Amino acid sequence: KKDKKEKKTPKRSSSPSSSGDETKSSKKAKTSAAPADVDDASSVRVRITGLTKTANAATLSTFLSLAKDDVVVGLWGTSGRGPKPPGGHAFVDNVSAKDANALIKKFDGASVDGETIKVMVDDGSAAEAEAARTPKAPASASRPPLFGGGASLTNAPMFNGSTPGEVRADDWACGACGCSNFARRTSCFRCAAPKSAVTSAGPKTAVNTAAARAPAQGSIQEGYEVFLKYLPHSASEEEVTNYFADCGAIVGQARLLRDQLSGQSKGAGFVTFVNEQGRMEALKRDGSRFGGRNVSVTVAKKSTFGVRATEQAYGTHTPAMLAETIAGLVAPDRSGVYVDGTFGRGGHSRGILAALSPEGRLHAFDMDPEAIKVGRELEKEDARFTIHHAPFGQMSQVLKPLGIEPSGVFLDLGISSPQFDDATRGFRPEQDGPLDLRFDVERGMPASEYLRSVSRDELRRVIHEYGETTDPSAARRITDAIVIAREAGMLPSTTKDFAALVARAKGKEYQMMHPAKLTFQALRIVLNQEFDEMRRGMFGAFEIMPEHGRLGILTWKHSECAIVVDFYRDYEVVRDDFPLWQWAQSAYGEKCSKKLERKWGMHMDDAQRPSESETRANSRSRSATLHILRKRHAVRISDLERFAYKIKGWGKIAEPAPPPAVTFKYDI
Repeated sequence: KKDKKEKKTPKRSSSPSSSGDETKSSKKAKTSAAPADVDDASSVRVRITGLTKTANAATLSTFLSLAKDDVVVGLWGTSGRGPKPPGGHAFVDNVSAKDANALIKKFDGASVDGETIKVMVDDGSAAEAEAARTPKAPASASRPPLFGGGASLTNAPMFNGSTPGEVRADDWACGACGCSNFARRTSCFRCAAPKSAVTSAGPKTAVNTAAARAPAQGSIQEGYEVFLKYLPHSASEEEVTNYFADCGAIVGQARLLRDQLSGQSKGAGFVTFVNEQGRMEALKRDGSRFGGRNVSVTVAKKSTFGVRATEQAYGTHTPAMLAETIAGLVAPDRSGVYVDGTFGRGGHSRGILAALSPEGRLHAFDMDPEAIKVGRELEKEDARFTIHHAPFGQMSQVLKPLGIEPSGVFLDLGISSPQFDDATRGFRPEQDGPLDLRFDVERGMPASEYLRSVSRDELRRVIHEYGETTDPSAARRITDAIVIAREAGMLPSTTKDFAALVARAKGKEYQMMHPAKLTFQALRIVLNQEFDEMRRGMFGAFEIMPEHGRLGILTWKHSECAIVVDFYRDYEVVRDDFPLWQWAQSAYGEKCSKKLERKWGMHMDDAQRPSESETRANSRSRSATLHILRKRHAVRISDLERFAYKIKGWGKIAEPAPPPAVTFKYDI
């Protein structure tokens, strides 16, 4: 054992220091110097390590007395990926062995930016280390083609007995784009072309054309639409329609986007085809010459919110949800008397008149003098129509003396498009005009005068309650800006200047709308007492309608919907499946019948929203909600709750609030 131990123990040198120095120097020579068998004239690569993050090619090349282009410095954070070395390293390419040895001898161990660098001949270890850090894909894992076919990732069968990328006999290839589809699909999942367009089975190479990229859109009823750009500004709808007429059957005619004031074409528009084939043919004309310009033809797509904005002629109004209004309000009794509380420019009134029988009658109300002028003309055209210059909140005072009990009342809340588009009314922050915001310019005070007299606390409440409901900080900052401008005598009196002041105070807007839009909305609501007028109108309609009378309300904002629901809750009648009613009937049947008298109440149908086809044709209708309330004689839920709460000891239920007092005085 002793002999074996002595054999295993290495003999130490008598001069360890000299031996260690010799070992270090040999290692340094091995890693730093150029190989001995390399010719002095041959090129080698010099590697420099130990650099700081601030090192760059310019400073390093100056330090090494080399040209800047000869030095490649690595970027920190790249981990050596790509053509550049990792951070902290640098390379000098195409250096002769003689010059490399000179660099190593002169700069190895030198200090750069307070750090000691190492200079050596690169033997490929850096590239090998980087290759080791980069995972390699298995040799058998070849990437499958994008749209079916080709080799699969693995030969293992899937749950359905097939392998990935396998093309079955009943799979089909799209004739438009060549994409492979499963047999169960009736249209191409890539370009939405129908299965009837199949040319052959099996996958094909996708075609990079506008037709191949066309997404699924519309139906046979809605049509297939293309969007046109770079049209000649002098081109008319008829000329554009004729240009695409030979592509296929067109729905109506081309629709050009025009300036609302001047009527000048904006050089863009839409053409809708009856079938997909027509749209495909039109897409082939992308880039073709028309009227001296290269026209762009693309598939008409929907916007971020699902609805593409549409253009309306200046001063016109497209009634929202007219078909639903006629069906829910007029269809049950076409010979009755009806009320349109918000005449506007007569869009809904004309639709109601068209649905009425010769015995039917329609009374309309409005505050806007311009609307009254339009109504007077309609009175001359149709003897069944009568216009009243008064707010709809006073319909009871107007119609009761006439002995009229309307079968239905319709209220389209908010602002009409002609008012919104008229710059002289001051409703839009994008336009420039007087800061008015009144429906009836002959009554009340304009917004510019209101802002000069309202207190800071009241103004902040108005902006927060009627406009910036979700952002109290914005309401406060806007109020502060208005008050400061008022104190300095610099309060704007025009819409554009006032909107700019509000925008500066509010800052960034997370919604895709003008930053001052909600402030304008709040001022409009308070100046015209829209919510109070809304409550008066609903109460007045409920008062004068007979049993089974119908109240149709078209709301545009959540706050308006909330007011409708609050009114309905006060007069809601019990339903057979109402839990509290079932409990009262089972526990106090006879007593319940004696205590709870039947009163006039309301029943509300399910709220309705505009159809997709309507929102595409009239984008302004996308926010509309139609509520239909029906008058009934039954037990109110509020009375049932008072009866049950008294027995249970749960407290008291308040009586319905009376309608707000009338402020604007009209001659009735």
